[in-house]
Amino acid sequence: MVSLLSPGLPPLSLPDVLENAGHLVDKHLQEDRTYFDLVDLLNIPSDTQASLSGLYTHDYPSLADVGVYVESMAEISLEKKVPLPPELVEQFGRMQCNCMMGLFPEIERAWLTVDSDIFVWKYEDSSDLAYFDGLGETILCAALLKPKPGIFQPHIQYLLCLTTPVDIVLLGVSFYKSVDGGSGDYVSGEMHLLPDPLFSIPTDGVYITSIVGSNNGRVFMAGKDGCLYELIYQAEDGWFSRKCRKVNHSTSSLSFLIPSFLNFSFSEDDPIVQISIDNTRGILYTRTQKGTIQVFDLGEKCNSMSRVVSISQATILSMAANIAKTIETTSFKSIVYISAVTENESEAIQLVAVTDSGVRLYFTTIPFKQVHRRPSMLSLVHVRLPPGFSATSAPQRPTLVHTAFYNSGTLLLVSGQNKDNDLLWAISPDCFPFSKQLMEAYDTVPIEGKTWAIEEITMSSNTGISPTNAPGPRPRPDPPCVVTQHAVPPRKFVIVSAQGIHVFQKLRPLEQLRRLLIECGGPDAEQVKAFFRLHRIEQACATTLVLACSRSPADQQVSDWARMAFFMYGGEAQYNLVGLRPAPLGSTSFAAGAPMHMSNTVLFSPGGVPMMPGSPMPNMAPLHMSTPSGPVSQLSLTGTPSPTQEVIFSGKHNAIYIYLARILRPFWEMPACVPFISTQKHGSVTYWTSNFSLDDLSMALELVRDLSDFVDFNAKFEHDSQVDILTVGRSLRYDGGLDEHTRKRLQADVQRMEKVSLQHVQELLHRLEEVLGLWRVLVEHQFHLLVPTLSDDMQSQLRNISFKTLVINGKDLCNTLINCLISRYLDDNATIDAISDKLRQVCPTLYSSDDATCSKANELLQAAKVNQNQQEKYQQLQQALHLLKSVNQPLNLGAICPQLAEMRYYLGIVEIGLNEARKTDPQQLAIHFYQNGEPPEDSLGMQAYLSRMECYKCITDTLNYLWSASNSLPQAPGVPLQPGPPASVDSARMDAQQAETYWEQVFQIALRSDDPLFHSALYDWFFTKNHAEKLLEISTPYLEPYLRRKVNLQTDNSVALDLLWKYYEKTENFQAATRILAQLAERHGSNINLNKRLDYLSRAVISAKSSTSRLGTSAAGEFLHELEEKMEVARLQMQVYKCLCNLVNSADVEAAKNKLDSELLDITSLYEDFADRFDLFDVKLAIVHCASLYDAALIEDLWKNIIEKELDNTARMSNGDRIKNVSNRLCALAQLYINAERYFPVALIVRYLEIKSCELKFEPKWVFLLMLEVGVPPGKLLELYDRMYKSKDAVWQQLQKPLHVLIVLQALIEHIARNPQLIPASDRKRLIMTCMDMVSGYLVELQATSSTDPDVRNLSNSFKATQMTLDRL
Repeated sequence: MVSLLSPGLPPLSLPDVLENAGHLVDKHLQEDRTYFDLVDLLNIPSDTQASLSGLYTHDYPSLADVGVYVESMAEISLEKKVPLPPELVEQFGRMQCNCMMGLFPEIERAWLTVDSDIFVWKYEDSSDLAYFDGLGETILCAALLKPKPGIFQPHIQYLLCLTTPVDIVLLGVSFYKSVDGGSGDYVSGEMHLLPDPLFSIPTDGVYITSIVGSNNGRVFMAGKDGCLYELIYQAEDGWFSRKCRKVNHSTSSLSFLIPSFLNFSFSEDDPIVQISIDNTRGILYTRTQKGTIQVFDLGEKCNSMSRVVSISQATILSMAANIAKTIETTSFKSIVYISAVTENESEAIQLVAVTDSGVRLYFTTIPFKQVHRRPSMLSLVHVRLPPGFSATSAPQRPTLVHTAFYNSGTLLLVSGQNKDNDLLWAISPDCFPFSKQLMEAYDTVPIEGKTWAIEEITMSSNTGISPTNAPGPRPRPDPPCVVTQHAVPPRKFVIVSAQGIHVFQKLRPLEQLRRLLIECGGPDAEQVKAFFRLHRIEQACATTLVLACSRSPADQQVSDWARMAFFMYGGEAQYNLVGLRPAPLGSTSFAAGAPMHMSNTVLFSPGGVPMMPGSPMPNMAPLHMSTPSGPVSQLSLTGTPSPTQEVIFSGKHNAIYIYLARILRPFWEMPACVPFISTQKHGSVTYWTSNFSLDDLSMALELVRDLSDFVDFNAKFEHDSQVDILTVGRSLRYDGGLDEHTRKRLQADVQRMEKVSLQHVQELLHRLEEVLGLWRVLVEHQFHLLVPTLSDDMQSQLRNISFKTLVINGKDLCNTLINCLISRYLDDNATIDAISDKLRQVCPTLYSSDDATCSKANELLQAAKVNQNQQEKYQQLQQALHLLKSVNQPLNLGAICPQLAEMRYYLGIVEIGLNEARKTDPQQLAIHFYQNGEPPEDSLGMQAYLSRMECYKCITDTLNYLWSASNSLPQAPGVPLQPGPPASVDSARMDAQQAETYWEQVFQIALRSDDPLFHSALYDWFFTKNHAEKLLEISTPYLEPYLRRKVNLQTDNSVALDLLWKYYEKTENFQAATRILAQLAERHGSNINLNKRLDYLSRAVISAKSSTSRLGTSAAGEFLHELEEKMEVARLQMQVYKCLCNLVNSADVEAAKNKLDSELLDITSLYEDFADRFDLFDVKLAIVHCASLYDAALIEDLWKNIIEKELDNTARMSNGDRIKNVSNRLCALAQLYINAERYFPVALIVRYLEIKSCELKFEPKWVFLLMLEVGVPPGKLLELYDRMYKSKDAVWQQLQKPLHVLIVLQALIEHIARNPQLIPASDRKRLIMTCMDMVSGYLVELQATSSTDPDVRNLSNSFKATQMTLDRL
């Protein structure tokens, strides 16, 4: 089978957890909005089709049928009875004309008039008695009114309107604190009536029966003449109006201009006895003594007046009789009370009237489909009969009702029990909050004495916010009391009778449960179980949570009992098999139309007992309408066709979400900020301020904390549940064919799912605590001034964010607001310890201990920035650095390092950067990644490596800045930008010397690090800045591994190789240096030219010699010999390269040069591919010599070719220049081989040169002079020429120069004779004798030839002259 809870799912992130919990909060908020309008509850089809209710049992369900006794589930409870103050009782004895009593619930006071005096006191404790006796006539009516804004001084908080037969008087009401006399409120202050009336006008003979004020300060009065009057007052007299005047709206708006003796009414026999104002719609209703109801339109803003309609009692009676045809018409005969039904209760119903038999008549003033129109009619749309009319109800029903009170669905009827006492009926739908039809519970309480007045104590809502229930321009009616009972105190009603003040409390489910627990002494009682039957389990558990989470010491016992009940009756998570249920049980439910009503389902308890979602007994609500979990529905149990399965969370689970949703209801979907326009001298300024007040936030925070503590304390939820107490149909053991193992498996899955969901709400509660606490702190610190300090993007985000989004996805925004708050303290040079502690207390995850530490460090940095004492400044910087290093979370080095650099605390940048790198990689994954060659599959190591590199960057950036500053040239003086004195020198500017000093300090501190990765990053920086040579100045154990690794990973990095051999040479590791140099020389590629390769080889030879001298091993000697041979070949390659450079540039030549530059070639390749190919004869000769290859013919040919090539190259020169150039070239070449006779055939070379000299008619001396310069000994040269002459070679005859050799010999001998120093002293005499003998022989041969030839004769003379020179030697 497939498990409901997949164990393979990855754990959710915190935002996902919050999102999931938020969705369930949304869901339950929406369910709390599924209550119905009064029109729907009363089942009114339209404004023209009235309906009737109250005849059936379900209209007033009997709670006793479900085991709840009436006294246990009372609707109203007498909270206290306060007798009249004794001093007031005495006043009755002085009464002469009239006395009245009433209530001012707005200020929690009661009043009593005795003739012309009025007394006002607190009805809660009979204290603060105030009176006014400044009238001369009997008081007929009294009312407390709200003043119009902008007319009276601020200390006048209310107006007291008193009417007598003669005057209408307005008195000012103020409250002062008894301690200091300052202005107070009606709760803490003493009431004072101003002795002098603010306004007083005559009544014009009209008897005023009732006075009512609107919320905007208008005053309406009911006249005994049947007319409706308005008392209009203003600050100053106008052209056509007085400061205060009375207007009759029943006759004319100009009635104040008509003389009073003419202004008579024709309705003296039907006075107006009650006025009711609907301030939400701007409608006023009046009721006359005979039951006529009139409707007046005050306008949408309640600033106008028009009469709409009037309906008589007879008409109303006729309409009611037509609706309730089976009811006696006497039940509708007399209307004793009317009340406006505000928009907060219904959109379509505007008025309810109560008859003396307790029947409610509901009216509308507009068509149902035009709810936004102004009133145009008064139509009876529903008749609601009181309890006692159904066939099965008790015979008791309200009779002789003489007064009533209605507000927000609760009706109080006061019926005459006898001539001395009354009976109070309380009727309310609070026990049935989400039903589709109006279902009400009722209760009766006897009242001592006859009731004079009944009012509700008006309490401002503690939540302070009216949440938007649904989209649309108009808010929906207020939700049922169960939705707000956690935050709003119970409603209280005050009844005034002759026996005193009766204060009643309206009991909601919360108070009813509390009474049940107290009366039963704990949760294990039938009546408590019945409470859970009456309400859905999750709704009852939500109510129980309100008590269980209470921290009031007085409620501790009740809180413990509520907690026990929560776990006893909260049920367990279950699974639901859809489609397996047999025919459903027939039953009727109080909540038949309640939301989430399930059908065709079977619920399995942990023990496998099926729970049918019907009712435990007739007329009961479904027991367990919990919420299916969306993500796990529709999972197949087996591979075969089968029913689908859903998770049904327990009532405990849903109750937590329901209660949380109700706490968040005023906030959740509301915008976090709202604009506030402030009018100033220079115009208006728009501020963005919090949408929630401090009181709102404080109350919500307290409730969330209480719930969070409850969930945390009971996180495991392992309490025994007594689900079987609530189980219905236990005998119906139907399990859909599942075996025991499958049931247990499924049950374990759903319980785990519920636990996960509860963990989600736990996280949401924790986040809510922090966001609410933070928001409260921000509001306390002038939130509207913090918002402008945000970036534009953040401001835009804040303006459009809802509270829900702020909680779930607004962590970054919260952190930004925290930073703004801290920055504001720092900008004011204020210590942040207090605010930091506060933030740590209220939002420890949004503002962690690390955040607090960073804030303190930031404070120290700000203080150091302005501190002029260098020693203190340094200490502050050290303290800040120590705090920053202690932070566990990642630091924003991009913000910290610039601050440290600004104060030139560069050593701190090194420390914080290295510390942050260690902190980001505690397991040293990056080092493992680095040392293993940075494998791409190691994603964790790569991420750690990148994080570390980012931390090191702040250090290398600092080194880079200081390096640049130290190498920057001082600015040359220039033309000033503007006339005037010279600009001041920036003292903060760093000169090159300072920068160099700081750079050296930072560099030395950095080198002390034991972090190999940092050394790698540091050395990389030197490489990127082309300062790698600087590394040779340092000595660290990390440099050699770094260079070796760089060489291995980047095989083409010759810079690293270059640096590595230098490092080895520096450390006298000559053997390693030799190998690296050899490797560099032999590297393929054009990045190293041939010159560099020769340099590397020469250095390699030197290092090899040093290594051989130190090691003395045969291997070292062999390697040296190998290098020397490579060096010789490399020189040949260089010779080839140079020769190619002298050739005419072509593609072949360029390619050959590139090849020679890119690698070292062997000698064969040099000969075949280059020397032979490009006819480089001198190179060929060098190669043959280097290879020790002897081929006489080849060598002779090479020399001839060399000579020919040189002569060809100089063909265009003069003979003198040719001789000079050829001599220079041949001299340089010959000197290379002068000691290798086999490769320098002198006889051949001399003969060939002389032949060429004859051919080209060069002067005869240049050849032997060349040979002498080359280094051929004079004796050997003389012998060569002598042998050449005596050989009598025919070539000279062919060249027609038979005497050429003799001419050269004469010149050579002459040269020797004149330069005897050419001959070594030891051999000089012998050689001179030889020369003399040769000269004598040459003269003899010349004499034997023709004497007539002038050339012979001249040559003979030359020989003779030479002979004479030799003789002198």
